[in-house]
Amino acid sequence: MLDFLLIPAVLLVSFALRAVHRGEHRLHGHLMAVAFTVVALRMLLWPRAYSTRLLEGGLIVLGLAGATMVLGRMALAWREGRSHRAHIPKVHRALGILTLVTFGLAMAIWLMRNRT
Repeated sequence: MLDFLLIPAVLLVSFALRAVHRGEHRLHGHLMAVAFTVVALRMLLWPRAYSTRLLEGGLIVLGLAGATMVLGRMALAWREGRSHRAHIPKVHRALGILTLVTFGLAMAIWLMRNRT
């Protein structure tokens, strides 16, 4: 039943990616922060019957997402002229792609797990 909490997270990420495509970078950041919070809430409500490997995988994905969000704040600062680090948006984009791929793989593993 708690797996349904992942549906809003996927929708929020898709809306966030659409927002950044339209050039609304602040909205993108807010939507990604909400998606991160929903996934973190799902991890907090972790059933104790599941293996710790699944928990470790989820925590790795959350760590990647957190690092991507920190880089996103730095990229927004550069975009708004409050920083001189021009390489940060590229690093943020690369780490964001890695996070999305890792999240997709983790979700596939999560949904294909043995429920016995």
